[in-house]
Amino acid sequence: MDEKGFGDWLSQYTDAGICMEAFRSQKQFFRVNTLKTSVAAFQAATKLKCKQTPYYDAAFELDEELQIGKTWEYFLGLIHPQSLPSILVSLALAPGPHDVVLDAASAPGSKFSHMAMLMQNRGVLVGNDLKEEKISALYSTINRLNVLNCITTMKDAARLGWKERFTRILLDAPCTALGSGPAAYLRWNPDHSKKISYTQKRLIFSAFDALKPGGELVYSTCTYAKEENEDVVADLLRNVPRAEQAEITLDVPHDKGQGEYGEKCYRIYPQHLASEGFFMAKIRKKAGGKEEPDSAEKAGGGG
Repeated sequence: MDEKGFGDWLSQYTDAGICMEAFRSQKQFFRVNTLKTSVAAFQAATKLKCKQTPYYDAAFELDEELQIGKTWEYFLGLIHPQSLPSILVSLALAPGPHDVVLDAASAPGSKFSHMAMLMQNRGVLVGNDLKEEKISALYSTINRLNVLNCITTMKDAARLGWKERFTRILLDAPCTALGSGPAAYLRWNPDHSKKISYTQKRLIFSAFDALKPGGELVYSTCTYAKEENEDVVADLLRNVPRAEQAEITLDVPHDKGQGEYGEKCYRIYPQHLASEGFFMAKIRKKAGGKEEPDSAEKAGGGG
């Protein structure tokens, strides 16, 4: 799809011109890794030109042109480059030191390592991904950032086969990446979103099966298509009685989602935070009752 066609399509969700211009001029952000240093100690020692964001004390905007991955702060594991909306996803899930957490599609580990930080390297953090090369990338992040409370698994997240094991689950689903890939729209068409939506529905049903009663799941993507976002959430809510939408309480600029279940969803566009585009929704598993067996097989049943 060419840029004009993409802009026409994007206009159904937001002001396409403003969104695309903001995407081209987005800022660089990074997160201080408090598993190795404190925010105050980092600020006292660093020579980087940066400023703290108003949304999270460990998130900083870089005020100079350089590659964060070539700095000594990065090499020592004191910081990690990460877009601001990506940082917010882990804050929305809010895992703590006593949680048992699954990151269902965890590589290369930005959100995974942030959750370890929020958990203070305590509790249990499981990082899952499908391929060996993805797990290898995750290991690199684990080692550099000193993540200690974790184990890794290599499973198809659409067929986890786990029943009610985790108190918190993050499903940052594979998607068309229209909010982060600068050339993603060139190789994309709406049919692509419809196809990938089926896989995403299988993933969210499988992850929900693995969630304990009373537990919470955050579903996120870095794309704009309703088929990959609200429609995936709606399919779970319509088909599984124990699934209910929960509020995201982050005080950040955003738009509400689309459609029947969009009210509690966050759509974060580049113009909101001078960063990439993101979608997120939170779902809670109601306590009581018995989960229907093999509920993942219902994925896609509700449209």
